[in-house]
Amino acid sequence: MALHPFIYKEETLEVGGSFPEAGQTLPSFMLVDEQLRDVSLERYLGRVKLVITLLSIDAESAGLALLQDLRRALEAWPLLQFIVVTVDSPFSLQRARREHGLPQVVLLSTLRGRDFHKHYGVLLQDIPLAGVTCPALWLADEQDSIHFAQRLDADEHEFDLASLREKLATVFAPPPAQAAGEDG
Repeated sequence: MALHPFIYKEETLEVGGSFPEAGQTLPSFMLVDEQLRDVSLERYLGRVKLVITLLSIDAESAGLALLQDLRRALEAWPLLQFIVVTVDSPFSLQRARREHGLPQVVLLSTLRGRDFHKHYGVLLQDIPLAGVTCPALWLADEQDSIHFAQRLDADEHEFDLASLREKLATVFAPPPAQAAGEDG
């Protein structure tokens, strides 16, 4: 298990676990939603999905603002299922939903799914963020095959939206912009 550096407020932290790459299959998980229900990855089989990990929904960087930027950047794909995973409690996720809406976004906590960090290669191992999820994302098709994966190297960095959009255009057939413009 190779370690990967992550810079948080100019401090280098180690990230452990096995990061799933493009061409692999998303590892199965069982996490907890904001209503304290167990939710598995299999629930979203048959849907194109973007699994996103954040430091915390409340983090100043690599948190809610990063999620909102992603949602705005990818609004051309309304059928894309956003699955957001954080170490936040289900109660914090419920508050975030109440305060920010977040339609068509699944919010999940690692409360009862502590192996998620290792299986997804996002386990921050050093203080002050030991046990928190490193920001990352995976674009997977209906069968959970990964088409794009990226783990951020620093809390101030952003995802490669150009590459992500390019992959989205190949995963959705036809691309949503074409389908909407065709009158047949």
